This record gives sequence, structure tokens and C-alpha cells, in this order.
Amino acid sequence: MGAITHTPAEKTLIDLLDGAEDWRAAARDAVVRFGLPTKRAEAWKWSDLRRASQGIETAGQARFLINGETAADRLTVSEDAALELVAEPGISVASLEIDVPAGARVVLKERYKLADGAFPTARLEISLGEGAVLERVVLGDTPQDSIPVVRTRIRVSKQSHYRQIALTFGSKLTRNETHITHAGEGAEVEIGGVYLLEEGRHADFTSTVSHTGPGGVTHQLVKGAAAAQAQGVFQGKFKVEQAAQQTDAKMTHRALMLDDRAEIDAKPELEIYADDVQCAHGNALGAIDETALFYMRQRGLSEVKARAMLIESFLAEPLDMISDDVLRDELAAILRQRLGAIG
Repeated sequence: MGAITHTPAEKTLIDLLDGAEDWRAAARDAVVRFGLPTKRAEAWKWSDLRRASQGIETAGQARFLINGETAADRLTVSEDAALELVAEPGISVASLEIDVPAGARVVLKERYKLADGAFPTARLEISLGEGAVLERVVLGDTPQDSIPVVRTRIRVSKQSHYRQIALTFGSKLTRNETHITHAGEGAEVEIGGVYLLEEGRHADFTSTVSHTGPGGVTHQLVKGAAAAQAQGVFQGKFKVEQAAQQTDAKMTHRALMLDDRAEIDAKPELEIYADDVQCAHGNALGAIDETALFYMRQRGLSEVKARAMLIESFLAEPLDMISDDVLRDELAAILRQRLGAIG
């Protein structure tokens, strides 16, 4: 492959990462050689980041806040905390490493506060000590013109429990990546996701769970709905290594196309090298049940109200994973409000 002609966004990112070390140096090298990911890359086949970044020419600033204060590059969290990703207009880079110590029980409320035209590329690394419990609840309510790309790597130790529930409404392009290394030996992982996309919005849920030890459990449920000219993407992969015997892993993705002009792309995968496992994946796409809609309208509901109630009922299931009643009701209310905007 010959030298490429870099876009203004790529040039800005290359300059921003000049002299960087660790993963930033590798990221800079990748952009120098290949540019930002396009649909030619298998992992980005439905999310063209290079195209989405057209028009972005300047560098911005992004940072993580923990309980309202700028977070250090690495920190230990042993009690409930609020995490925010804040980004100004332009392309920016942010990273944070979080350690949850052995035996700790933590709820992490994560929010994105982005300006119009913000393009943060963020990297979050989370390590759970033995027997730790972490519930991470992510709300991605971002401006239409923003491009949040957040890659999270989680290391789950034996006997620990990681639960992640994410609610997103997309943007010009939203990419939520989750990569989990699962030690097994009594460890459990639960992944819940909900996306509701208004016209012109794009959301990409991409995840991998690598089971490396025996007796691990992973359950994943992602549900979504997309309006006209919106695009939802689900890519989920479970990898079960030979040592990960007696793994129990189930993956489900279900989505509603609210208009014939909506697009939803899904790629569930299982890669299994062990022979004593229970692993399954399922994927289903459909439209609103017109019979149910008819009967609800016969009860005096308007079509808009009836449609909103049916969609909410369909989407709400992953939110039931949230253990805190107040937090669960908060996200359900936000979902209900955004349903009203779709009509």
C-alpha cells in the first residue's frame, strides 16, 4: 500500500500525538500508515470514521472527570463514583486507568458531556481485583455533530463480577467498544445495551469477551431501534480458549426498524476452542407489531403514543440489569423522553 493523502482531521491527530508513547504512539503510527478507519477495515465495515470526521480540522481538548474533578491518569476506585468524559470541539485524545481492588463493590455512573463538533478518541482501562463487583452504567446522550469513539478494556479476575449497561442515542458517529478478558473461575460478566436512533444518527456497539479460564459466565443483551436514515451497528464476539472449559456464554441482539429507510447491521460471533461449554448467540430484526399497535389504538391511544409505548416496552429490558432503582428510573425516563422526539 502506497502513501495515503491525509485528511485535515488525520493531519491534526498526527500532530496531536507527535512524540507520544505507549498506545498513543501505536495509534499515531496507524493513522500515519492507514489513516482513520474506513469500511475497508473489517472491524469498521459499517462505521466509516474517516468519512464522518470530514470537516474537522482543529485540535480540541478532552479529559475524564471523577466526581467532578479532573482524574489522574490512573486511580483506584473502591466506592461509588461519577465518571465524565468532557470534550471541546475538534479532535482530542483522553485516557484513564481504573483499578477496582479485591472485594470492593462499586457503581460507576459514566456520562459523556460533549460540545458540538467534538471528536474525542478515548481509552479507558478497568481492572477488577479478585472478588470485586463493578456495575458500570453509561449514558451516551451526545450532540448530533459529535463523534465519540470510546474504547474500554476490562480485566475480570476470578470470582469477580462485572456488569455494564449502556444507553446511547447516537450522533454523527458513535462507537462504543468493549473488550473484556474474562478469567473464569467463578467470575461473571453481564453486558446490556440500548440504542435509540433518531433520523441521521449512527451508533456502533462493538464488543469482544475472551474467556481464558474455566467456569466463567457471560450474558449479553443488546436491543435497539432506528428511525429513517439512522444506522445501528452491533458486533459481538465471544472467544472461548481451550482452558475455558465449562464456560456459559449467551449473546442476544434484537432491534426494531422504525422505517423502511432505517439500517441495522449485526455480526454476532462465537470462536470456541473448548469442548465442554454452553455457548449461544441470537440476532433478530423486525418492525413494530401492527396487531399490537391496532389493539392499543382501539383503547383510545393515539398512534404516536401507542408506538412510543411499544418501543419503550421492547427496549427497556436491558435497563432492568441496573441494580439501583433510582438510577434505573432515571435512564428509563430519559429513554421515554427521547421516544417522544421520534414520534
